[in-house]
Amino acid sequence: MQTGSGRIKCAVTIVLCALFALFAPACAKEEAGKTVAVTIADSLFFTPSVGAARVEPGSDFTVTLNMLSGSEFISCDYADYSVERTAVDCYELTLHNVTAPSRVTVTSQFVEPQTLREPRYCSITYVNGGERYERDYTLTEHIRPNTWNGQELEREGYTLLGWNTAADGSGEHIGLGSRVTVEDGGHITLYAEWVEWLPESDFLFAPVGDGTAELTGYRGSGDMPLFVVPGMAGGMPVGSIASSLTTNIPCGSLSSHTLVLPDTVTRVAGSAFVNSSFSEIYFFDNMEYIDDTAFPHNLTTYHVNAAVPPHYQDINTSTYYADDVDRLILTAGQRRMIFFAGCSFAYGVNSRMAEAALGGQYTVCNMGVNGDINGAVQMEVILNYIAEGDILVHSPEVMSAPQLMSSLYIDGRFFIMCEGNYDLLAIPDFSGINTMIGAYNHYVTIREEQEECSYSDGVTNYFNQYGDFIITTPYTEDDEVERDVSYSNNAYNFAPDMLTEEGMDRLCAYYDAARAKGATVCVSYAPTNASADTSPSVLEAGAAFDNKWRAMLAERGYSLISDYRRHIYPGRFFHDSDYHMNPMGAILHTDQLLADLEAAGVVKLSVGRQ
Repeated sequence: MQTGSGRIKCAVTIVLCALFALFAPACAKEEAGKTVAVTIADSLFFTPSVGAARVEPGSDFTVTLNMLSGSEFISCDYADYSVERTAVDCYELTLHNVTAPSRVTVTSQFVEPQTLREPRYCSITYVNGGERYERDYTLTEHIRPNTWNGQELEREGYTLLGWNTAADGSGEHIGLGSRVTVEDGGHITLYAEWVEWLPESDFLFAPVGDGTAELTGYRGSGDMPLFVVPGMAGGMPVGSIASSLTTNIPCGSLSSHTLVLPDTVTRVAGSAFVNSSFSEIYFFDNMEYIDDTAFPHNLTTYHVNAAVPPHYQDINTSTYYADDVDRLILTAGQRRMIFFAGCSFAYGVNSRMAEAALGGQYTVCNMGVNGDINGAVQMEVILNYIAEGDILVHSPEVMSAPQLMSSLYIDGRFFIMCEGNYDLLAIPDFSGINTMIGAYNHYVTIREEQEECSYSDGVTNYFNQYGDFIITTPYTEDDEVERDVSYSNNAYNFAPDMLTEEGMDRLCAYYDAARAKGATVCVSYAPTNASADTSPSVLEAGAAFDNKWRAMLAERGYSLISDYRRHIYPGRFFHDSDYHMNPMGAILHTDQLLADLEAAGVVKLSVGRQ
């Protein structure tokens, strides 16, 4: 099997071998006593310029090894050889003094090109009234800086809501601790956004044993655009909101659109805002608990400001999601090839290879992170940045209800994924998700188990600059047959039951939104392990899944660009699960995706697309 530009190289090899076979019979007797056979063993890592030949005893044999992109020659099992690297992906191997028939095995390996993360330098001036605070940033783990959380700033009777790029508040809003775009070597000025508390006299309160006050009732009008809860009452910090706050209130109900909680509030009781119409909330990540019955309906928009240091930046690979989105933000104006799935794409796409094959036509962005984390909200974030001329390649994992949009469940892992840039939480519409508050509480609970870190930390050693996961088991040809096994306890298989009408309506609505913005949508398959010993078999389940999915997509004006059978691979090409590919698997899968895109007429690939 050969992929990428190897198809062209392989054609050359076939022609040479055919010519050899044509003339060999005529002179076999003559050569039998004068020459010896030399054969280069087949390999996925390279294509030899000549796969087999006969040479005079005692002479040298030279062959050019055209390497698979990203791989390099290590050694061969012929005793006396020399090798010279003649190009980036090309070696010249010479076998010296060939005296006996030889079948030579060459050992090669993948080498992920080192992602040179040169430090980025920038500075931000934070302006608070007449005060100015200068901060310099040296960025190595991230490409956009996290802003100051401003916890040291105080203004009596006000809550710091965030930063703004314009002094009058008309520019871009950036949450405290969230990221802002600053050019390398550049500078930006941000202005403090303050919102005034509602009068303390509008609230009833009671002292709590820890020296804080709990708001127990409201006596105001409740019709202002921003309902800004005061941070002080009776000279005490307001630490909690009681369940009675909006019970029997004179105004009947709070008609305000937006709720702002101060950084002093750490607990909100059930039914606290039962008589309200809030759709948007601002709060701080030192909030310890919000009861999931605090509001009468799901909130639409969440703004979370940082008040405590992050905890997951240096230990959880899902946090790289914020960096993936940063790449989308900073490539605005370029035509992008956006690969989106779960971690099957983080492991199963070689973006460097894809970008080279596209010949500079597209910048590649790999948005695959975790297929178990709500796919709908991930899609909405992508749609916020997608633009005309982009290509969205979506390959939902075939056993992932979140990716197939048949489940909107969300938990604390989503907050972990956005910890590096909480402003991402403000993009999706959460009105259809009833587990968002519970997800925050879950995040707070598991966060307590981790040590604090900083925004200068990161997990970039696991990823290249495209978003490809690069720390996997190296592929070897030594024991490939023995590795044709399942890595997921035979549990991962095509799941037709996860294809629901509601899920497909939701998924195709997102496709419609991408098309409306001028992007091309291509629906394909995530890789699946053929070696999984499942019942029904992978192929049988795949056929049922494919028939159902094609029909459902067709009803909504979409079609698959791929044959599911071409995205099923032996276990040797997987890493630690039946959808996490190793480096060779990623190359094979990327090559197939590119072939599918070209066959569908979406792109024209460059010659030699490794």
